[in-house]
Amino acid sequence: MKIEKVNDYQIRCTLTREDLASRKLKTSELAYGTKKAKDLFRDMMEMAHCEYGFEADNIPLMIEAIPMNSECIVLIITKVEDP
Repeated sequence: MKIEKVNDYQIRCTLTREDLASRKLKTSELAYGTKKAKDLFRDMMEMAHCEYGFEADNIPLMIEAIPMNSECIVLIITKVEDP
């Protein structure tokens, strides 16, 4: 799992097939908010906070999932100021 800060309001998380497999998580589960998907998201947000100071407590988030190829998916997580 690779996390990059785009700006103060946005991060980019790159997940590989191996990242998902290590958590026994299918790509389709990301859309349905399963417990495993929520755990992954919590871990990503914790990493983003530790590495970049990215905090999203009590702030609405927009999450875009972009499949790059069969091996990789990119999640763009954006803080929404005015939902």
